[in-house]
Amino acid sequence: MGVVAHDLRVARGAFRLAVDELVADTSGLAILGPNGAGKTTLLQALAGLLPAQGKIERPARVATLFAVPALLRGSVAWNLAEPLCRLGLEDVQSRVDEALAAVGLAELAEHDVRRLSTGQRQRVGIARVLALRPAALLLDEPFANVDAESRPALRAAVRRAVTRDGSTVILATTNLADVAALCAQAVVLRVGTVTRTLATAALAGADDPYVRALLADR
Repeated sequence: MGVVAHDLRVARGAFRLAVDELVADTSGLAILGPNGAGKTTLLQALAGLLPAQGKIERPARVATLFAVPALLRGSVAWNLAEPLCRLGLEDVQSRVDEALAAVGLAELAEHDVRRLSTGQRQRVGIARVLALRPAALLLDEPFANVDAESRPALRAAVRRAVTRDGSTVILATTNLADVAALCAQAVVLRVGTVTRTLATAALAGADDPYVRALLADR
């Protein structure tokens, strides 16, 4: 099951988000837009983290990762294991080991997260959502705080995990490499409204001045 929204309306302070229809399946959906367009607000509404009017269909297990992950006090491994234990999932240790290896943190499993760099903390956040093996994975600039040299391997790790699990990815970003690795379709937001839906393969050559300006700004 993917994520589907119809007649979605969200009010957040003075900001208003209106999406008539959004459909994300296992081919992946990117949400593109400048700062302030509502990308994070839309992700939070789709995840059920913000009250919204309209109809949202989502699977039972949804994992979210925002640009700055909220980590628990304690070790790297505990940050992955705690949600798994709380959900009563099996094979906790193997899930933790597999996810940490996928993001290159196996040797730091017992390190305190407070001692990690910003990029390492972001890797912990990525590993934590991968260990959950969710049916839908909602990502908000997941690689923004990771050095450029490491991003291809992390994109590949996420791609392998979602392919293995048949997960739906919804990705908020303006990084074309992220989009190309994880999503076949994209919606373009302009101040709280979806203005266009197109195949991500067509993004680089899009004739829409707004899309061209958005991508050229990154």
